[in-house]
Amino acid sequence: MKNNILEQSNFACSGCGACACICPKNAIEIQLDASGFYTAKIDENKCINCGLCKTVCTRYEETVGEISLYDSKVYAAQSSNEDVIRNSSSGGIACELSRWAVQNGYKVIGVTYDTEKNSAEHIIISAENEIVKLSGSKYLQSNPEKAFKEAVELAVQSAQERFVVFGTPCQISGLKKVIEQKHIREQFLLIEIFCHGVPSYKLWQKQCEKIQKKLGTNKFDSVIFRYKKDEWHNYCLRVDSGTQTFFGEREKELFWQVYFENILLSDSCYHCRMRKEMTNADIRLGDYWGKRYQEREDGVSVIFAPTEKGNDVISQLSEKKTIRFMGCGDAEEILRAQNMRGYHQKELHDKAMNALVESGDIQYAVKISRKGMTGKQKLKRKALRCSTFIPKKMRKKMRSMYRKVLLRR
Repeated sequence: MKNNILEQSNFACSGCGACACICPKNAIEIQLDASGFYTAKIDENKCINCGLCKTVCTRYEETVGEISLYDSKVYAAQSSNEDVIRNSSSGGIACELSRWAVQNGYKVIGVTYDTEKNSAEHIIISAENEIVKLSGSKYLQSNPEKAFKEAVELAVQSAQERFVVFGTPCQISGLKKVIEQKHIREQFLLIEIFCHGVPSYKLWQKQCEKIQKKLGTNKFDSVIFRYKKDEWHNYCLRVDSGTQTFFGEREKELFWQVYFENILLSDSCYHCRMRKEMTNADIRLGDYWGKRYQEREDGVSVIFAPTEKGNDVISQLSEKKTIRFMGCGDAEEILRAQNMRGYHQKELHDKAMNALVESGDIQYAVKISRKGMTGKQKLKRKALRCSTFIPKKMRKKMRSMYRKVLLRR
């Protein structure tokens, strides 16, 4: 066996891009695999068996994360700008962090939606008017390779180059190992987002086909995955093309249904250790789910600041009054409301993913996954389907009651 990441097969590749960043021969690329997920591909003709890729691959780590979120400072917060909150998935803190970054000489690395490719990818921005490209959550796996490589190269060349990086916990963990090896860690502020897991691009392609047929076009002008059409807890998918707009409710769209059924997520998501309570980031952001703000309709962010660097930046935002604290958060309350337990239907997941690879048909894979669901899951699906016939106002009240019941458990 060659001395590279292919030696490790216990865990699936998350496509974090760290190995591609560290490879001295550019022998590794992050590409979509047959299942519709970004993973590392090695060109054996270029590989020199140096083993550097193994030193940054999180699959080789026995322990994950340096700091527990339970030991971090935690805040409930919003942007002080109502327009920012309105156009953000949550409370707009990511936008304010990005604005602070460019105003203080940092470049920002975040995820944009490419309407030409209908995919998510990391890009580097350096001006305030570009921040809009990064706004909103993207419920897709992003390819960070190009942006991460460029940032690392620039930081190595000049100590004046500084970056604020947004990514999933696996992406941030991998990048941290790279920049530590390159001795440029101090030039980066690392921000990770609470992660549910990533769905197959084959699922998103199927959703796009439906929208394209509905709008009569193959070109989207913009895609907003979490559009707060009615309220924060009741978001929908919004796609604009010319003068036409498509709204996709969570209860009705195949993409949302399958995403929250958790079966057709990446293999790496099924045993991910990065997205739990241990962290390698300076800041972790997410929605402040839980009973405290369940009646709010605008959106509230949770901020974990596990490092002195992260806490200092949050303090600066507060002092400049670009964000407002709504009180100190409760780590136990927040982490209980987030999906920290992981997934336990690996056998069904493997069966559905094998069906997807063999047939290439996402609907067939969905059929396989739903056929193997438990009785409780099937009942929940029927209830969700039936709820689409209930008027929206009544559905909103029912959702609120359901959340209250869940949070009492």
